[in-house]
Amino acid sequence: MTDFPAGGVRIYQPPEQSARGQFVDSLIILVLLLVVLFGVTYFVQASTSTTEVKTRPLAELPITPTEKAQYAVAIKQGIVDLPTVNQQVADNKQDSDKYPIAVGTLIITFGVIGLYMAFVYVVSFKEYREVIREKFGDPTGEAGT
Repeated sequence: MTDFPAGGVRIYQPPEQSARGQFVDSLIILVLLLVVLFGVTYFVQASTSTTEVKTRPLAELPITPTEKAQYAVAIKQGIVDLPTVNQQVADNKQDSDKYPIAVGTLIITFGVIGLYMAFVYVVSFKEYREVIREKFGDPTGEAGT
């Protein structure tokens, strides 16, 4: 059987990945997935409030009447308890320094994102040229292999 149909144009046959390569790719994806999931879990656990708040009755908390009614329903249904409500209210207080920004970390983050984008840009054009060369042949006029 030939690669050339009646029209004389070569049928594109993309390269096949080995079973080992597919297995390695799958393993890398699983490891990255686990790292992301456990990383987020660790970050959330590490960023929880550590301040102890004196438990006050719901009526004394500095929240709106609507929030008080919603918390009362949640407490009545057993979704949350009063000490947890007190902690949530304390954690959500208005503060100008609630989300501090570390300039060094911000610069490193932008640097890593920039390096990743540059890497993707370079690799994409390399892969693009390889696909074009494979499909249409070498730009010098030689047929694709």
